[in-house]
Amino acid sequence: MAPHRDALLEALTDLVSRPDAEIDLPSAALVLARVEYPDLDIAHHRQALRVLARGAVGMLPRRPAKTVEEVTRIVFDEMGFRGNREEYSDPRNSFLNDVLERRVGIPISLSVVYIEIAEACGRETDAIGFPGHFLVRDRESGAVLDPFHRGAVVDEHACRRLLAANGIPLSQWKDDFLAAVGKLDILARMIANLVRAYGERGRTDRVSMLAALSARLEELREAGDAAPLQ
Repeated sequence: MAPHRDALLEALTDLVSRPDAEIDLPSAALVLARVEYPDLDIAHHRQALRVLARGAVGMLPRRPAKTVEEVTRIVFDEMGFRGNREEYSDPRNSFLNDVLERRVGIPISLSVVYIEIAEACGRETDAIGFPGHFLVRDRESGAVLDPFHRGAVVDEHACRRLLAANGIPLSQWKDDFLAAVGKLDILARMIANLVRAYGERGRTDRVSMLAALSARLEELREAGDAAPLQ
Protein backbone atom coordinates (compact mmCIF):
# COMPACT_ATOMS: atom_id res chain seq x y z
CA MET A 1 0.00 0.00 0.00
CA ALA A 2 2.81 2.44 0.84
CA PRO A 3 4.34 2.51 -2.67
CA HIS A 4 0.88 3.23 -4.14
CA ARG A 5 0.24 5.98 -1.61
CA ASP A 6 3.71 7.48 -2.07
CA ALA A 7 3.27 7.56 -5.86
CA LEU A 8 -0.04 9.39 -5.45
CA LEU A 9 1.51 11.91 -3.07
CA GLU A 10 4.39 12.56 -5.45
CA ALA A 11 2.11 13.02 -8.45
CA LEU A 12 -0.25 15.37 -6.64
CA THR A 13 2.60 17.38 -5.15
CA ASP A 14 4.14 17.88 -8.58
CA LEU A 15 0.88 19.16 -10.04
CA VAL A 16 -0.14 21.59 -7.30
CA SER A 17 3.22 23.07 -6.30
CA ARG A 18 2.66 26.15 -8.42
CA PRO A 19 0.40 29.22 -8.52
CA ASP A 20 -3.30 28.42 -8.66
CA ALA A 21 -3.70 29.71 -12.21
CA GLU A 22 -1.03 27.27 -13.40
CA ILE A 23 -2.52 24.16 -11.83
CA ASP A 24 -3.96 21.75 -14.39
CA LEU A 25 -7.10 20.89 -12.46
CA PRO A 26 -8.28 17.97 -14.66
CA SER A 27 -4.87 16.28 -14.41
CA ALA A 28 -4.83 16.74 -10.64
CA ALA A 29 -8.38 15.34 -10.43
CA LEU A 30 -7.25 12.32 -12.43
CA VAL A 31 -4.50 11.68 -9.88
CA LEU A 32 -7.28 11.15 -7.34
CA ALA A 33 -8.73 8.47 -9.59
CA ARG A 34 -5.52 6.47 -9.14
CA VAL A 35 -6.74 5.72 -5.62
CA GLU A 36 -9.08 3.26 -7.34
CA TYR A 37 -7.22 2.77 -10.62
CA PRO A 38 -3.47 2.63 -9.83
CA ASP A 39 -2.45 2.23 -13.47
CA LEU A 40 -4.74 4.92 -14.86
CA ASP A 41 -3.28 6.65 -17.91
CA ILE A 42 -3.72 10.27 -16.85
CA ALA A 43 -2.44 11.69 -20.13
CA HIS A 44 -4.98 9.62 -22.09
CA HIS A 45 -7.98 10.81 -20.10
CA ARG A 46 -6.70 14.37 -19.95
CA GLN A 47 -6.50 14.33 -23.72
CA ALA A 48 -10.01 12.89 -23.92
CA LEU A 49 -11.31 15.98 -22.14
CA ARG A 50 -9.37 18.24 -24.50
CA VAL A 51 -10.93 16.41 -27.44
CA LEU A 52 -14.39 16.94 -25.95
CA ALA A 53 -13.65 20.64 -25.52
CA ARG A 54 -12.48 20.94 -29.13
CA GLY A 55 -15.62 19.12 -30.23
CA ALA A 56 -17.73 21.62 -28.33
CA VAL A 57 -15.96 24.50 -30.05
CA GLY A 58 -16.73 22.87 -33.37
CA MET A 59 -20.44 22.85 -32.54
CA LEU A 60 -20.56 26.60 -31.99
CA PRO A 61 -21.96 28.84 -34.71
CA ARG A 62 -19.25 31.31 -33.69
CA ARG A 63 -16.46 31.56 -31.15
CA PRO A 64 -16.44 32.78 -28.48
CA ALA A 65 -19.86 31.47 -27.54
CA LYS A 66 -22.28 34.40 -27.57
CA THR A 67 -24.39 33.10 -24.67
CA VAL A 68 -23.95 30.70 -21.80
CA GLU A 69 -26.97 28.77 -23.10
CA GLU A 70 -24.95 27.73 -26.15
CA VAL A 71 -22.44 26.01 -23.90
CA THR A 72 -24.98 24.34 -21.61
CA ARG A 73 -26.83 22.99 -24.65
CA ILE A 74 -23.66 21.37 -25.96
CA VAL A 75 -22.50 19.95 -22.63
CA PHE A 76 -25.81 18.64 -21.37
CA ASP A 77 -27.93 18.09 -24.49
CA GLU A 78 -25.44 17.23 -27.21
CA MET A 79 -22.79 15.51 -25.07
CA GLY A 80 -25.24 14.07 -22.57
CA PHE A 81 -23.59 14.88 -19.24
CA ARG A 82 -26.00 14.66 -16.32
CA GLY A 83 -26.20 14.32 -12.57
CA ASN A 84 -26.31 10.79 -11.19
CA ARG A 85 -29.35 10.99 -8.96
CA GLU A 86 -29.82 7.21 -8.78
CA GLU A 87 -26.37 6.40 -7.36
CA TYR A 88 -25.18 9.71 -5.99
CA SER A 89 -22.68 8.23 -3.50
CA ASP A 90 -20.98 5.95 -6.04
CA PRO A 91 -17.24 6.82 -5.95
CA ARG A 92 -17.16 6.69 -9.74
CA ASN A 93 -19.12 9.94 -9.77
CA SER A 94 -16.00 11.64 -8.40
CA PHE A 95 -13.43 10.05 -10.69
CA LEU A 96 -12.95 12.21 -13.76
CA ASN A 97 -12.12 9.27 -16.04
CA ASP A 98 -15.39 7.58 -15.09
CA VAL A 99 -17.36 10.81 -15.46
CA LEU A 100 -15.98 11.30 -18.96
CA GLU A 101 -16.75 7.72 -19.98
CA ARG A 102 -20.15 7.35 -18.31
CA ARG A 103 -21.28 11.00 -18.74
CA VAL A 104 -22.67 11.06 -15.18
CA GLY A 105 -21.32 12.62 -12.01
CA ILE A 106 -21.98 14.74 -8.97
CA PRO A 107 -21.98 18.56 -8.93
CA ILE A 108 -18.26 19.06 -8.42
CA SER A 109 -17.02 16.59 -11.02
CA LEU A 110 -19.52 17.87 -13.58
CA SER A 111 -18.34 21.39 -12.76
CA VAL A 112 -14.75 20.43 -13.61
CA VAL A 113 -15.92 19.14 -16.99
CA TYR A 114 -18.17 22.13 -17.61
CA ILE A 115 -15.46 24.69 -16.80
CA GLU A 116 -12.98 23.04 -19.16
CA ILE A 117 -15.46 23.03 -22.03
CA ALA A 118 -16.92 26.47 -21.32
CA GLU A 119 -13.50 28.11 -21.26
CA ALA A 120 -12.52 26.39 -24.52
CA CYS A 121 -15.69 27.95 -25.94
CA GLY A 122 -14.58 31.39 -24.78
CA ARG A 123 -16.73 31.71 -21.65
CA GLU A 124 -14.65 32.46 -18.56
CA THR A 125 -16.10 30.54 -15.65
CA ASP A 126 -15.64 30.50 -11.87
CA ALA A 127 -16.03 27.52 -9.57
CA ILE A 128 -18.35 28.18 -6.62
CA GLY A 129 -17.91 26.06 -3.51
CA PHE A 130 -21.53 26.33 -2.41
CA PRO A 131 -22.18 24.22 0.72
CA GLY A 132 -23.35 20.75 -0.19
CA HIS A 133 -23.82 21.47 -3.90
CA PHE A 134 -21.03 22.75 -6.13
CA LEU A 135 -21.97 25.43 -8.69
CA VAL A 136 -20.28 27.51 -11.40
CA ARG A 137 -20.57 31.13 -12.49
CA ASP A 138 -20.36 32.52 -16.00
CA ARG A 139 -18.24 35.63 -15.49
CA GLU A 140 -19.59 37.70 -18.37
CA SER A 141 -23.28 37.31 -17.58
CA GLY A 142 -22.92 36.68 -13.86
CA ALA A 143 -25.29 33.71 -14.19
CA VAL A 144 -24.87 30.97 -11.57
CA LEU A 145 -25.32 27.51 -13.06
CA ASP A 146 -26.02 24.09 -11.59
CA PRO A 147 -24.18 21.44 -13.65
CA PHE A 148 -25.91 18.64 -11.72
CA HIS A 149 -29.23 19.86 -13.10
CA ARG A 150 -28.15 20.26 -16.72
CA GLY A 151 -26.71 23.73 -16.27
CA ALA A 152 -29.91 25.29 -14.94
CA VAL A 153 -29.52 28.93 -13.92
CA VAL A 154 -30.10 29.35 -10.18
CA ASP A 155 -30.89 32.63 -8.45
CA GLU A 156 -30.38 33.38 -4.76
CA HIS A 157 -33.82 31.99 -3.91
CA ALA A 158 -32.95 28.68 -5.56
CA CYS A 159 -29.60 28.66 -3.77
CA ARG A 160 -31.36 29.09 -0.46
CA ARG A 161 -33.53 26.08 -1.31
CA LEU A 162 -30.37 24.08 -2.04
CA LEU A 163 -28.99 25.14 1.32
CA ALA A 164 -32.12 23.97 3.13
CA ALA A 165 -32.10 20.70 1.18
CA ASN A 166 -28.62 20.05 2.59
CA GLY A 167 -29.80 20.56 6.14
CA ILE A 168 -28.25 24.01 6.65
CA PRO A 169 -30.55 26.54 8.36
CA LEU A 170 -31.34 29.54 6.20
CA SER A 171 -30.33 31.74 9.15
CA GLN A 172 -26.74 30.69 8.40
CA TRP A 173 -26.82 32.10 4.87
CA LYS A 174 -23.70 34.03 3.86
CA ASP A 175 -23.10 35.87 0.61
CA ASP A 176 -19.66 34.22 0.66
CA PHE A 177 -21.37 30.93 -0.15
CA LEU A 178 -21.43 32.15 -3.75
CA ALA A 179 -17.80 33.28 -3.84
CA ALA A 180 -15.36 31.81 -6.35
CA VAL A 181 -12.90 29.22 -5.01
CA GLY A 182 -9.46 28.10 -6.14
CA LYS A 183 -8.32 24.81 -7.59
CA LEU A 184 -6.96 23.53 -4.29
CA ASP A 185 -10.37 24.11 -2.75
CA ILE A 186 -11.87 21.97 -5.49
CA LEU A 187 -9.35 19.16 -5.02
CA ALA A 188 -9.78 19.22 -1.25
CA ARG A 189 -13.54 18.95 -1.62
CA MET A 190 -13.26 16.12 -4.16
CA ILE A 191 -11.09 14.25 -1.67
CA ALA A 192 -13.62 14.87 1.13
CA ASN A 193 -16.42 13.52 -1.08
CA LEU A 194 -14.42 10.37 -1.79
CA VAL A 195 -13.57 9.90 1.88
CA ARG A 196 -17.29 9.98 2.63
CA ALA A 197 -18.17 7.60 -0.22
CA TYR A 198 -15.52 5.06 0.69
CA GLY A 199 -16.23 5.44 4.40
CA GLU A 200 -19.84 4.44 3.77
CA ARG A 201 -18.51 1.31 2.03
CA GLY A 202 -16.06 0.43 4.79
CA ARG A 203 -13.06 0.87 2.49
CA THR A 204 -10.58 1.96 5.11
CA ASP A 205 -7.65 1.36 2.75
CA ARG A 206 -9.00 3.95 0.31
CA VAL A 207 -9.88 6.36 3.11
CA SER A 208 -6.33 6.12 4.42
CA MET A 209 -4.82 7.03 1.05
CA LEU A 210 -7.21 9.92 0.59
CA ALA A 211 -6.44 11.21 4.07
CA ALA A 212 -2.75 11.24 3.14
CA LEU A 213 -3.54 13.26 0.00
CA SER A 214 -5.61 15.72 2.01
CA ALA A 215 -2.80 16.11 4.54
CA ARG A 216 -0.29 16.74 1.76
CA LEU A 217 -2.42 19.56 0.33
CA GLU A 218 -2.53 21.11 3.79
CA GLU A 219 1.24 20.76 4.25
CA LEU A 220 1.99 22.41 0.92
CA ARG A 221 -0.36 25.28 1.66
CA GLU A 222 1.18 25.90 5.08
CA ALA A 223 4.70 25.75 3.63
CA GLY A 224 3.74 28.24 0.93
CA ASP A 225 4.54 25.73 -1.82
CA ALA A 226 1.01 25.76 -3.22
CA ALA A 227 -1.57 28.40 -3.91
CA PRO A 228 -3.59 29.27 -0.75
CA LEU A 229 -7.12 27.99 -0.37
CA GLN A 230 -9.58 30.83 -0.87
